[in-house]
Amino acid sequence: MNQRFHFLIALIGLAPLLAVAEPDSTDELLNETAAGPLEEVVVSAFRRATALEVDTSITLLDEEAIEAASVQHFEELIALVPNMNWSGDGARARYFQLRGIGELEQYEGAPNPSVGFIIDDIDLSGVGGIGTVFDIDRVEVLRGPQATRFGASALAGLVYVQSADPDSRTDIRAEATIGDEGTLGAGFAAGGALTEHLDGRFSVHHYRDDGFYDNVYLGRDDSNAREETVARGKLLWRLAGDWRAKLSVLYADFDNGYDAWSPENGRITYSDNPGRDEQRTTGASLRFDGTLGAGIDFVSITSVADTDVLFSYDGEWGNADYWAPFGYDYVYYDDRERQSLTQEFRLLSRAGHELFGGRTSWVLGAYAASLDENDRIASAGVYEDGDWCTPCASDTRLDSDYDSSNVSLFGRLDTVLSDRLSLDAGVRVERWSADYADAYRDYVYGDPQQPIRNAFSPSDTLWGGDISLNYSMAGGNHLYALVSRGYKAGGFNPSVARALGPGAELGPEAIGFGPETLLNVEAGFKGLWLDGRLAAEAALFWMERDDMQLRSSAQFTANPNDFVFITSNAEGHATGLEAAVSWELTADWRVHGSLGLLDSEVDAYSLEREQDIDGDIVGREFAHAPSWTANAGISYLGATGWFGRLDVNAADDFYFDYSHDERGGGRTTVNLRLGREWAHWAVYAWVRNLFDEEYHTRGFSFGLEPPGFERTTYTRLGDPRRFGITARYRY
Repeated sequence: MNQRFHFLIALIGLAPLLAVAEPDSTDELLNETAAGPLEEVVVSAFRRATALEVDTSITLLDEEAIEAASVQHFEELIALVPNMNWSGDGARARYFQLRGIGELEQYEGAPNPSVGFIIDDIDLSGVGGIGTVFDIDRVEVLRGPQATRFGASALAGLVYVQSADPDSRTDIRAEATIGDEGTLGAGFAAGGALTEHLDGRFSVHHYRDDGFYDNVYLGRDDSNAREETVARGKLLWRLAGDWRAKLSVLYADFDNGYDAWSPENGRITYSDNPGRDEQRTTGASLRFDGTLGAGIDFVSITSVADTDVLFSYDGEWGNADYWAPFGYDYVYYDDRERQSLTQEFRLLSRAGHELFGGRTSWVLGAYAASLDENDRIASAGVYEDGDWCTPCASDTRLDSDYDSSNVSLFGRLDTVLSDRLSLDAGVRVERWSADYADAYRDYVYGDPQQPIRNAFSPSDTLWGGDISLNYSMAGGNHLYALVSRGYKAGGFNPSVARALGPGAELGPEAIGFGPETLLNVEAGFKGLWLDGRLAAEAALFWMERDDMQLRSSAQFTANPNDFVFITSNAEGHATGLEAAVSWELTADWRVHGSLGLLDSEVDAYSLEREQDIDGDIVGREFAHAPSWTANAGISYLGATGWFGRLDVNAADDFYFDYSHDERGGGRTTVNLRLGREWAHWAVYAWVRNLFDEEYHTRGFSFGLEPPGFERTTYTRLGDPRRFGITARYRY
């Protein structure tokens, strides 16, 4: 299926280039990344709509906002986004949560992320945040179902990251950072005209630090070190007429350590076998756009991505001396290979060529995607206490292969009803199919030549859509009411068959779980006052989750360490609010803030919880869904070049998982930046988490310590106070 499918998509994606091979010297490059007030910022996913006009809750962080925040990595920007959180194993965020919806950790079975993640038109959903924010032009976070405006569908929302585009102007940037805990960073970017019709841009950034855990057993302070390199390249051709072609290439290389857990819940670790969190990602996208004639614009986007992820950790978090007199040693190893290919076509009506007397603009699109993922999971170890386990050894392997393809058709009509009122509606239909096979081998208690095997070929037809009523007020202010429906494909739990053994005779109906749908009702306001110096927006929403996919642990034997993760369908709902404000007090001073409120609840859940866990999932909040998030800040930029910014980021605590009822994650952190800029240079000092707030990002509840293995809460601390100096050059 896949080789032919890949070839067909690639061939189709190249077709527009053949039709527009002759350049036109009279055309000028259209600048799509205009910076300035809210009404001038174009949202990539919404044709040429501005942030003020978009009928959905959105946070847009442009280049200026990203640089002013003084952050190194993408997940650090999440504090500026209402009702957004992140989670995942390893050193970097793998998964995002919007309005309490999203994956929490590594998965087995179908990789169907709830939140889309796209960088330069390359779909990296489920892969995780790609490193640093150097040379990033903007980040768009769209909350709620996204199905009818562009190719990839997203149940809970979409994160779109766009790096700086090339243009004909010469642009050179350099950056160097030095800080505590061995922090070193360096970046370089250059762009400009290569020929009369061809512009290019290249950027590279390298970052490292030692982490903030000390392994006293190995005598190391860098067993949780981060070392990451990200490189990007872009070419932009101005072709015949108004046609353009843009090639974007991405390379990311992460070589991070993973030694973040301690039986004593501190920043001192005892592991004899620190883990790894390594990732290699290469990706590319090719975008064509221009006018076909008859008032129709055409867009074609082809993307490919290849990712290898190696994730390992010390299963008992200690060493022989620490656990003596018990013999206790476990390791876990996960090697994932992922290849994806997408092709999108869009036809759009041009201004002046709308339907029904010029009242209705339209979009018609098709989208196809193919995903291949191979996962190799190994777990091995031994436990001996001289009593009931003398010894108990384990050595298992789970090899799985997952192939999926989906084809979607989508379209929408945006109709002007009066001078101030418009009605927008869209629909999407998708056909999804997958092939899954795995082999589970037990090298101690089973026959590795006769593995436990599962094989499924699920398929489904899914649909989503939206309808909104939009009212434009005096001064360009905007009111909207929106109803949208999103979806997420189903999947299966290979862990069930693995835990119950070969005699279970389980079929797909016992192992699988169904697709999830989301109904979102939303009303919002966006406005400008004081000649554009004051911008504010707010959105109220209500969501009904049907067959929501919840992942929880399950116990199958008396062994306290013998548990697996199971995804099953449940029901839930949530209500909330998102608001943001930016006010230019004077020419030098600006204040900003955002607020997210969320009231979520699980309404029904069929899977029984482990016996020693008090309480019930039904009636409690979603995991990783704080009831409120907030950001407030003030910034200064004087005429002499001195500048500063103070940010206060806060969030309520939240449930870490559905497997237990432990909470944490609440925080109030302060970030500060002070410096000066000149014509081409800027130098500033920065401090993140100024008051060294102690907070937690992850939490587990399980039995780790022999001989009783009593259930205990273990938490992972967030970054402590960090400080450093950054110098920037721009020509």
